[in-house]
Amino acid sequence: SSLLAEPAMVKELDMMTCVLNDSKGLFKADANSSFDFDVVSGNGSGPISGFAGWFTADFKSRTDSGSELSPQVSNPALLSTGPENGYTHWGQQVFHLLSSIPLIHGETTRIEGNLEMFRSKDNARLYNCAIQYTSTRRKSEEPKDGKVLMQGQPVKHLYQIP
Repeated sequence: SSLLAEPAMVKELDMMTCVLNDSKGLFKADANSSFDFDVVSGNGSGPISGFAGWFTADFKSRTDSGSELSPQVSNPALLSTGPENGYTHWGQQVFHLLSSIPLIHGETTRIEGNLEMFRSKDNARLYNCAIQYTSTRRKSEEPKDGKVLMQGQPVKHLYQIP
């Protein structure tokens, strides 16, 4: 797999209850807009060259959430465009870094930051994305908030849809 860390959900929409304003984007104050990834160096892994994004849609009964008044779906389905499922025409979005972050054997790289998504002014169906992060490196045996060997400068990337 090309994924170096566990995926994290950044936005969840319930199509039964969401309103148009819920789809306007993801902003710093929103739940799940922050991320904190640990990338442990392994054999042949790395460098960190970007972030990946995709969507997953559950088609299930509202009864799955405890509502007895909702219709029962006899064959719930899951649609995922994640890299573990191979090619779909939706694909995944890759947000490349301007400079890759090398991984060093025996060390763990921590990437902390936040993600913002906002609709393009030219096309309401498209989103622009801002990713801001810092990176640190520590010995892999150190706890997550243990002694830092390297502290990177804050980085901010803006990805605009042309």
